[in-house]
Amino acid sequence: RELREDHMQIADSVLGAIFAILGAYMIYAASGFPSFPGQPYGASLLPTLLGVAFIVCGLLLGWRDLRARQLGNAITVFAIQPALKDPRGAISGLLVVAVVLMQILFGDAIGFIQISLVMLTVIFLWFRVRILNALFFAALGTGVCWWLFSFVLKVPLPRGILDGVL
Repeated sequence: RELREDHMQIADSVLGAIFAILGAYMIYAASGFPSFPGQPYGASLLPTLLGVAFIVCGLLLGWRDLRARQLGNAITVFAIQPALKDPRGAISGLLVVAVVLMQILFGDAIGFIQISLVMLTVIFLWFRVRILNALFFAALGTGVCWWLFSFVLKVPLPRGILDGVL
């Protein structure tokens, strides 16, 4: 495989190790979560399953890199993706990170629903989705996430300013 300078390429073994370490940490952190009374699973179930999936994916990436090295096709150089050299591409990447940070930093005060509706709409509009479609899919995505976490997984999401309403 030929390395092109206009693409970000990282050895799969490096990414695999990062995923495996992150997965092990997720399992470790989840081991201290409380269990739900009268239920066979607790708050640790989803993070533990995700941790196992991260470890498996990390091992698969490492195996893929080992195979590539045996064939002489391994990547050992870092380079930048061309989309990130373009200002719009860089802003797109930062916007996705900003959404996650908004939920972490302001989720408790503002609320999951409010932040998700606004940020998903902003992202859809940034990626040139028509406004009605952006509003529809932002509401649908927010609603599905709220339902999945609150009712299926029984994990309460922060309500923020809607605390007395929901």
